Order: sequence, then structure tokens, then C-alpha cells
Amino acid sequence: MWAMLPNTNKITSATTESIPNTDSFSKSNHGATFNLCQTYDLPSLVELSLANNPYTRAAWFNAVAAKASLGQAKAPYFPTLRFDASGGYSQTPYPTQSGPLKVNSTSINPGFELEYLLLDFGRRAADVRRTMALLEAANLNFNRKMQTTVFAVQQSYFAHSAALSQQQATLSNLELSRTVVDMVQAQLQTGLSTQPELLIAKKNLSQAEFDHASASRNVEVTLGNLRSAVGVQANAPLKVDVPSASFTLESFSSKVDILVAKAISNRPDLAAREAEIKARIAATQQAKAEFLPKLSLEGNYSSYSFGFYAKQGPTAGTYYGNYNQAGGFAVLSWDLFDGFEREEKVKKRRAEEAEARADAEATRLETSRDVWTSYQDSLKARKQVEYAVSLLSSSNESFESVKAAFKNGLATIVDLVSSQNTLQSARSEQVAAQADYLTSLASLSLAMGQFSPAQSTR
Repeated sequence: MWAMLPNTNKITSATTESIPNTDSFSKSNHGATFNLCQTYDLPSLVELSLANNPYTRAAWFNAVAAKASLGQAKAPYFPTLRFDASGGYSQTPYPTQSGPLKVNSTSINPGFELEYLLLDFGRRAADVRRTMALLEAANLNFNRKMQTTVFAVQQSYFAHSAALSQQQATLSNLELSRTVVDMVQAQLQTGLSTQPELLIAKKNLSQAEFDHASASRNVEVTLGNLRSAVGVQANAPLKVDVPSASFTLESFSSKVDILVAKAISNRPDLAAREAEIKARIAATQQAKAEFLPKLSLEGNYSSYSFGFYAKQGPTAGTYYGNYNQAGGFAVLSWDLFDGFEREEKVKKRRAEEAEARADAEATRLETSRDVWTSYQDSLKARKQVEYAVSLLSSSNESFESVKAAFKNGLATIVDLVSSQNTLQSARSEQVAAQADYLTSLASLSLAMGQFSPAQSTR
């Protein structure tokens, strides 16, 4: 029943073809692209989900944003060049002994300013380390999101497979119930059965019809869940292939302690927590560097063109002029007191660093718990599959025996219906046990931070 997954270390797009009359299921409406003529098995469903699942895309763009933040953190290592230009008209009155002097002037003043930070005592370096750690965490979280996407597809696929098997089981039970009704009717004509026994058989047939309708409804619900897990709408015409493969049980050759140790070293979300600790440490270092001065070079160049007209006084007349101005400075700046803002910022960064360490420890504990729980669930599910197979075999033998006894008049209809219900219950338990077992293997794979079951558990 287990299908080996494709290589999912790289995200690949699912094959698409141009299909006519598919506007209602276009990529713009559904956020996904799939081939309407293709029937998807588990590996192709996983590939399609990794390429189109919106949660995976959101994690990917979060990593892209983190990469841009890294480039932004490196920008202060370069000088900044700014261009400013101002121009306008003004009228200024000046009092003189001969009367007020009004000066009308126009001016244009373009200029450049250059600033280059030479020494900041680790501010920029700490910010770069912080953003690099956040980029690493974003990439690791994206890897984990891909793993959860794969698990969601596996879980939904196994649930849909179980629903199909359950539908088939209820159909077999429905056909068996009809056979029982025919048997009772035949014996009623020969006087070997009574009318109450026929009513019991018909009641059992009605229950079988109800169970089959409920199982058919579950098939459609699980199919919608599977489509949503892949990244398309629940009503999208995505066709799924669930082959009737032979079911085999896996053997566990590794101890749970070894699996826990591997999970702690492999889980990307745990590695992301460690990267976040590095980012918090760098943020604390950056906050401490704010107590130190900064040394930078500043330069400017401007050209001032002017013209003014005076109407009165000894300076009356029209004047035009232009002059250039340039300068260069070494600037040392040091914030000596800021109302304890920097002290509080350092306290905040230290608290955030402690919080990140606590989150990492919590994730480590959750990892060990997830592996332990999934491992125990796998062992229990494996035993339940073995018990279910044995129960189905014995229930089938018991039903055949009671059926033969009923034909010979040695068993009642109550015995036959009870044996039939036991057989149907055994079929349902076997289907559920197989689905639970496959899901537990996928859950163990997710707990260990892998795309497929651990090599040691195959």
C-alpha cells in the first residue's frame, strides 16, 4: 500500500497541458495548475502539492523576504549619495534712512551630499549576522512546511483509500444482506422460516443500505479533503488513483532512543529555533554597540545661482551671481544620554534571547514527544493490523459456519444476522487499522523531519 515518494528536495512543477473549456478551473481562480486528463497517484499528488500548495508558497515568499532583508542589512557598508535642489522667489523688506528697501530675488541651489560611515563598533556586523540567522531560519521553516504539506497529502490519501475500502466493504455486506433475505424468503416458502425472521433480515438489509450510503458520502468528503491538501479547491476535477496494492507490514529495527536522536539532529524546525537564537544574540550585540560612538566622513558640493532687484536706496539695481561651495568633514557622533532608552533596549534584547532559547528547548521536547508518540502509535497500529486480519479470518469462517447451519435449520436468523454484523465489523476494523498504520508511518516520518519513512523502519 505504501508508495515511495519522489525526490522532494527540489520543488518541481506538475506537468500541465492546454485543455479546452477549463476557464472555470484556471490558475487565477484556484491558485493551482493540474492536468485534467491525468489521474494522480500518491507521488504525483505530493509533487503537485509542493508546487501549488498556498501554505508552501507563503513559506517560500517569507524566505525570499528574509533574503531581501539580508541585502538591506548590508547596505550601510556602502556610502550614501544624495542630491538636493531648491529654487524659488522671495521678497524681503529692509528699513533704511531713506525708506524701506524691498529686494526681490530668485535663486536655484542644487547640491550633492556624500556620507560614508567608517567606524560603528559592530553595529552593522551584528545586524548582518542577525539577518543571516533569520534567513537561515526562514529557509528551515520552509523545509518544515514542505514536510507538513507532504504529510497532509499522505494523511488525506490514506483516509481516502480507507474510505474507498470501507465503501467496498459495505457493498459486500449489502450484497450479503440481500442474499440472506433471499435465503429467508426461500425457507419461508418451504415452512422452515417465519415472517418475523424475514422482517429481521429486511431490517438488516435496510441497515446495510444505510451503511453503504454513509460510506459513499465519506468517499466524497475524503476526496475533497485530499484535493484541498494538494492545493486545489475541493470541487476541482482532480482525478485520484488509489491502486489495490498488497498490504505489507514494516519492521522496526531501530530503538526509539536512536530515532529521537536522529529527529533532534534532522528536524528543520528545531534547527530554525537554533538559528533564531543566533539572531537574538546578534540583536543583543547590536543593542550594546549603540553605547559606542560612530565615525563617518561627510562631504558636500552645491552651486548657488541668484538674481535680485532693489528699487530704492544706494543699492538699487539688478544683480546676478553664482558661486560654488564644497566641503569635507570627519564627523564623530556619540549619544551620551538618551533617557535610558539604550539600557531598556538591551534589557529587551536579552529577554528576547532568553525567550528564543526557551522556544528552542520547547521544540526539542516536542520533537522527542512527537517521535515517541508516533513510534508507539506505529507499534500499536501494526499489532492492530495483525489482530484485524486474524479477526476477519475467524469472522468469515464463523459466518460461513452459521450460514450453513441456517440452511440446515440448525441456526436462527438472529444467529445469522449477528454473525453477519460481526463479519462487517471485522472488515471495517481491518480497513481502519490499515489506514491508521500507514498514517502512523507518515506521522513518524514527519516527526523525524523526513519526507519518507525512516530507512531503518522499512
